[in-house]
Amino acid sequence: MKAVYSIFIILIATLTVFCGPSTGGDDGLAILAALEEGGGGCIKAPGNTTTTGSGTFTTRVNATASNCWAYIDLKAGGVETTQSGTWDLKFKRFVIGTNSGTSGSGNGGSCFNAGDTNLAAVTGGDCTPEVDDLMSQTGGGGFGTATEDASPALWDWYDYNGTTHILSPKSRGYLIQGSDGSFFGLEVTDYYDNAGTSGFPTFTWKNL
Repeated sequence: MKAVYSIFIILIATLTVFCGPSTGGDDGLAILAALEEGGGGCIKAPGNTTTTGSGTFTTRVNATASNCWAYIDLKAGGVETTQSGTWDLKFKRFVIGTNSGTSGSGNGGSCFNAGDTNLAAVTGGDCTPEVDDLMSQTGGGGFGTATEDASPALWDWYDYNGTTHILSPKSRGYLIQGSDGSFFGLEVTDYYDNAGTSGFPTFTWKNL
C-alpha cells in the first residue's frame, strides 16, 4: 500500500511540474538548478539575472534564495548558467564565490588592491588572485552565522549598518579570474532591487 501511495505522490508531483502554467525558459533553468543542487528545494524565481551595457556591463543577480547558488558566466556576457556550466561567479544572498578552490574545479580566483577604489582602476596586474576557501563568520553583517565555500577577497565586500540593517558596498575594484583563466574587473554597486528588496547583488564589470 505504501508503494502505491508513493507512486501516486510522484505522479502528482510530475504532473504539477510539467503540466502547470509556464513562465518561460527560466522555469527549466530553475528545475535543472534544483536537481544539480541535490533537490533541496532550490527553486529560484524567474528572471534571475539581467545584464546591460557594452564594454562596461551592469549585472543584477537574483540571489534571494538562501538555500542555493546562482551561477554567472562572465565569459558569455554575464548570463546565468548552472553548476555544471562554465560559470565564473556564484551568488547566494550576500555571499560571492568564484569557480576555484573549494567552490569549483575551474581556474578562477579573485583579489583586490587597496588602491583600486572603483572598476576604472582595475587594469589586470593589480593583485594575485586567490582561490576560494571555506569561509565563516559569526554575527557578521547582522545575518548571524554563515559558513560557505566562497571568495576570501569578496567575503567582506560590504559595510553593515547596525541601525538600518542596510548593506553598502565598499569602494573596491576587484580582479576576477574566470574559470578558464581569463580576467575581469568588477565593482559591487548594490544589494537591493528597485523596490528595496535585499538579495539582489548588482555589479559593474569589464573584460580585461
